[in-house]
Amino acid sequence: FSHSGGVGTTSPTGDTEPVPKFRTNLKLSDLFALPGEDVEMTPEIFGGMSNGEKECLEKLRSNGTPMERVKSNTGDSILHIAAKWGHLELVKEIVFECPCLLFEQNSSRQTPLHVAAHGGHTKVVEAFVASVTSASASLSTEESERLNPHVLKDEDGNTALYYAIEGRYLEMATCLVNADKDAPFLGNNKGISSLYEAVDAGNKFEDLVKAILKTTDDNVDREVRKFNLDSKLQGNKHLAHVALKAKSIGVLDVILDEYPSFMDEQDEDGRTCLSYGASIGYYKGLCNILNRSTKGVYVCDQDGSFPIHSAAKKDHYDIIEEFIKRCPASKYLLNRLGQNILHVAAKNEASFTANMLMLDKDTKHLGVGQDVDGNTPLHLAVMNWDFDSITCPATSRDILKLRNKRGLRARDIAELEVKPNYIFEERWTLALLLYAIHSSGFESVQSLTIPAEPLDPKNNRDYVNTLLLVAALVATMTFAAGFTIPGGYNSSAPNLGRATLATNPTLFIFLLLDILAMQSSVATIGTLIWAQLGDPALIRSSLHVALPLLLFALLCMPLAFLFGVITAIGHVKWLLVTISIISGVFFLWAIFVLGPHVMLQRPYVSPTYAGYFLVTFIKYKYFIGIFPRLIRLLFCGCF
Repeated sequence: FSHSGGVGTTSPTGDTEPVPKFRTNLKLSDLFALPGEDVEMTPEIFGGMSNGEKECLEKLRSNGTPMERVKSNTGDSILHIAAKWGHLELVKEIVFECPCLLFEQNSSRQTPLHVAAHGGHTKVVEAFVASVTSASASLSTEESERLNPHVLKDEDGNTALYYAIEGRYLEMATCLVNADKDAPFLGNNKGISSLYEAVDAGNKFEDLVKAILKTTDDNVDREVRKFNLDSKLQGNKHLAHVALKAKSIGVLDVILDEYPSFMDEQDEDGRTCLSYGASIGYYKGLCNILNRSTKGVYVCDQDGSFPIHSAAKKDHYDIIEEFIKRCPASKYLLNRLGQNILHVAAKNEASFTANMLMLDKDTKHLGVGQDVDGNTPLHLAVMNWDFDSITCPATSRDILKLRNKRGLRARDIAELEVKPNYIFEERWTLALLLYAIHSSGFESVQSLTIPAEPLDPKNNRDYVNTLLLVAALVATMTFAAGFTIPGGYNSSAPNLGRATLATNPTLFIFLLLDILAMQSSVATIGTLIWAQLGDPALIRSSLHVALPLLLFALLCMPLAFLFGVITAIGHVKWLLVTISIISGVFFLWAIFVLGPHVMLQRPYVSPTYAGYFLVTFIKYKYFIGIFPRLIRLLFCGCF
C-alpha cells in the first residue's frame, strides 16, 4: 500500500505504527466478494472509526464480526468512515484486511474513493490510487479492466475526479487524471464533466486542462482530433464558453490552441464565443478571440443578433468600441427586428452605451434608424420608460420628428402611455423628454407634468396619513424650538426674561426659519384635513397645496437648526466651518431627493424654470445616492 503524500484540506489523524504492505497476490474475488449479511454498525464503532481509533478494529476481530459487512444506517462501511475523516493509517490497515471495501458503495453509490476526494484528503486518495494500481499489475488484463474505481459514478453521476476538481484540490486531481485518462471526459447527471469543471476552475487548473487535452499523435488532423474529443466528452462540450465564463486567458489559450474550431461553436443558447464573451463583458478574453480571427463578428446567433448586439444589450461600451475599431462596418449590423446597436441599448436600459453612442460623431447617426415597426431608439427608450437613455437622443430634432408605423412620435407615445396614477419612472421619463423638446425648440411645451390621479383609495389614504404625521412632527419640534432659544434668557433687570443674544443676526435668522417651518407645517395639516373626507377631487387639490408647503417646512427646519448652532458656537471658527459644510451638503441632497417627488405630482411645472433642475438631478443622481450608501456602510457594514 503506497505511502505517497499530498495536500488535503483536513490533516489525517496520525497513527504512526507501521502496517503491513498491501498484498500483491490479489484475486478478483478478493476485491468483489462480500460474504454473509450486513451487520449494523454500533455507535461506539462509528464514533471510534470517525476518530481514527484502531482499537475498534481489534474489537471487531475479537467479537468475530466480519469487518467487510459492518455498515452504518447510510450504507457506509468502516473504510468509508475512515476515508471521510482522512485517517490514512487506519485506511491502510482496513484495506490490508478487507480489500473488497475499495469498491463497496454506500446508499449514495459512493465508494471510499469518492468520499476521500469529496473530503479533500489528498494523501488518502493517492493511497487508494496506488493500491489499485498495484493490484491491477498483478491481475490479468481482463480483470484489471474491471478493477477501475476511477470511473465509477455516484447517484449524482459524479466521479471521484469530479469531486477533486470541484473542491479545487489540484494535486489530488492531477493524481486521479494520471491514474485514468478517460475519467475527465465522463459527464454527471447535469451534463458536467470533470474536464468542464477543470476549465471552469480557471487559471489554477490550466496545466491540468492542458494535460487532459494533450494528444499523443500531433500528426493527426485537427478535425479528426476534434471529432475524437467530441465522441469522448460527455455532457456540455462548449469548453471555450466555459473558459470565458471563468475569465481565464490561460485556459482559453490552451483550448483554442489545441482546438481552434471551438471559437465557431454555439452553446445551448445559440451564442458564439464572441457573443458570449461580449454579453459577460470579458474584454480581455474577447480581444484574445479577435486576435485569432474577426470573422465571428459577422456571425449571428440563433436569435438573429450579432456579438456587437450582445455587448450593447449588457451595456458593455468598451467592447462595442473594440468591435467597431477592428470591424468598422459592424456598427451597421441589424438583428432580425431591424434594430441596430443603439436600438438594442435603448431597449435594454443600457443607458451609458446609448448616450455614448449618441455623443460619438461616428455613431450618432444610428439614432435615426428605424426597426421593422418604425421605432427609433428614442421610441424604444420611451416605451421602456428608461429616462437615463433619452437625454442624448431627445436633443436631436431629426429623431424627435420621426414617426413609427403607428404614426406616433416618441412624445406621442409618452403622453399616451403614461398612467394616470403616480409612477415615478413614467412621469420622470415624460418630464425629461418634454424638457429636451423644449430646450431644442422643436415644439412648444406648456408643462413638464400631467395631473396625477391615485387609483387605489386605500394607498392614497395611507399616503395622506403619512404626510399628516410628518407635518405634525415638524410643527411640534419647531414650536418647541421657538421657546428654546440659543443663548438662553436674561435673568436680571432691565432685560429680565428676554433673549440674551437678541441682537445677534443669526438668532433672527434662526427664529425666522423656525417660524416659517412651523407655520408651513400647520398649514399642511390644515390642508390635509380636507383630504380625509375621501373626495378624489379634494384629495388631489389638497395634495397639490400640501406637498410644496411640507417640502418648504422640511427645508426650513434643518436650516433653522444650522443657524441655531451657529448662534451658540459661532466663536469656534473651525467647528463653524465644519458644521456649515456638512449641513450644506445634506441640504442640497434633501432638495434633490424631495424636489422631484413634489414636482412630478404638480399639475403644472414650467419647463423654463423646473426643467434645468430635473436635468441636473438626472446628471448627479449617482452622486446623490452615495450618501445613503455611506451611512449603510458605517452602520451596516455593506455598501
